Amino acid sequence: MDLVGPMDETIPLGAAPAARGCDLAKKSITDDRKKLRADAEERFLRDPPAEASQPPSSEHLHELQVHQIELEMQNDELRRTQAELEETRDRFVDLYDFSPVGYFTVGESGLITGVNLTGGSLLGLDRQLLVGRQFSAFVDPEDGDRWHLLFVKASRHGERQAVEVKLRRPDGTQFYGWLELVPAWSESGPVFRIALADITEHKRVEEELRATQAQLAVSARLAAMGTLVAGVAHEVNNPLTATLSDIEVALKNILKVRDRLQLSDTVEGKAEAVHLDAVAEMLNEAQEAARRIERIVKDLKAFGRSDSEKTRVRLVDVVQQAMRWLPATVTRVATVKVENGAPPDVVASFGQIQQVVVALVANAARATHASRFGTIILRMVPGSPGMARLDVIDNGVGIDPKIASRIFDPFFTTGDVGQGMGLGLSISHALVTAHGGTLTVMSEVGKGSTFRVELPAAPAEVAG
Repeated sequence: MDLVGPMDETIPLGAAPAARGCDLAKKSITDDRKKLRADAEERFLRDPPAEASQPPSSEHLHELQVHQIELEMQNDELRRTQAELEETRDRFVDLYDFSPVGYFTVGESGLITGVNLTGGSLLGLDRQLLVGRQFSAFVDPEDGDRWHLLFVKASRHGERQAVEVKLRRPDGTQFYGWLELVPAWSESGPVFRIALADITEHKRVEEELRATQAQLAVSARLAAMGTLVAGVAHEVNNPLTATLSDIEVALKNILKVRDRLQLSDTVEGKAEAVHLDAVAEMLNEAQEAARRIERIVKDLKAFGRSDSEKTRVRLVDVVQQAMRWLPATVTRVATVKVENGAPPDVVASFGQIQQVVVALVANAARATHASRFGTIILRMVPGSPGMARLDVIDNGVGIDPKIASRIFDPFFTTGDVGQGMGLGLSISHALVTAHGGTLTVMSEVGKGSTFRVELPAAPAEVAG
C-alpha cells in the first residue's frame, strides 16, 4: 500500500513519517536562512559598510557584503549560545558536586569511574583517589551479599534497584546509606549511576522512636497492672487480716492447753500435749506463710498506689536512711559503699524513693551472690540538666541481653522459687516514673550492672 503525498509523488508507507520529518526539517532550515538573509539586508541598509557608499561594481560585491553580515550575525549567535551552554554547564557542575547526595558512576566490573564531591566526603576519600577503586570495597562485610545481589539484578534486568546498606570508610567509621542504582549507557559501554544518601541520623531517630514507643507500652502495661494489683491487694487484704488474727488466737489457745497437758501425770495427757505441739508447729508455718502473703500484698499496694506527698529532700539523706533498712542478707554477700558527689535536692516522696534504693541494692546483692563476694556502689552525682542521679553499681553476673527488655515487667524474675515475686524492679520503675524520673540499666554479662535513677532536681532556693 502506498500513500500519495503532495505533488502526486508516491511515498512508501513505512517511510512516510521519516520523509515528512525530513521535509519539515528542510523547511525549517530554509525559513531560518530566509530570516537570516532578511535580517542581514535590513542591517546592510541601516548600517552599510564603508565601501558600500561607493557605487557597487557588480552585484557580487553586494552579495559578499550581505553574506559577511550573515556570518557576523551567526558568530554573535554562536557566542551567545556558547555562553549559555557554559553557564548551564557551570550550573550543572555546581548542582552535581554540591548536591547533598553522593553520585557515582560505576562500570560493569564495579569500578568507580566518576564521583561528585559529596560522594567523596561520604566515603571519606578525595574523589581522585576513589576513581578506579571497587565500590564494593566500601560496603560493610555484613551487607556484602546484599550489595552483590543488587548489582546482579540491575545488570540482568536493566531496572532501577534500591537498598539500605551499611558502609565503612577507610578510617573504620561506619554509616548507614540508602543506595539507588540505575543502569545507563556511555560511549565506553554500559555503566551504572549510583545515588547514595547518608541515613544514619534517620536510623538513630527511628531507634529512639522505637525505644520511646516501647517505653510507652511498658508504662501502659504498668498502669494497667497497677490498677489490677491494687484491686487484688484490697480484696486479699481483708480476709488475710482475719486469717492472721484467727491463726494467732488459735495458736495461743493451743499453746495454753498444751502447757496444761504437759503438767498432767497421765500418759494420755502427755500424749495429747505432744499432738498439740505438732498442731502448734503447723499453725506456726501457716502464720509464716500468711505473713509472707501479707508482705506480697503490701508490695502490690505500693505498686498500685498513686503518688504520695512529695517534699524537698536530700538524696543523700534518703540513701543513708535506706542503708539502715537493708536486709541482713545484703551485707553477707557484698560490701556496700556510698559515694556522695553532691547531687542537687529533689522533690520526691522520701519513703517511696527509699523503697526504690532498698530494692535496687537487694537486687544487686542477689546478682553478686550468684558469682562471688561482691561490691555494690551507690554513687550520687548531678545528672543530666535539671536532674539528680543515683547509680547503683554491682560487679555481679550481669544481665543477659535476651531478657534485658523484660526486667522491669511485673512478676518477671530470674531467681529461684521462694526468692521473691519479681515485683521489686517493676515497683521501683513505676515509682521513679511517677516522680517524673527515669530508671534505666546498663549491663555486661560477667562484669556487672549499673541501674541509673534520675529524678527532677528541686528548684534552687532563693536566699532571703
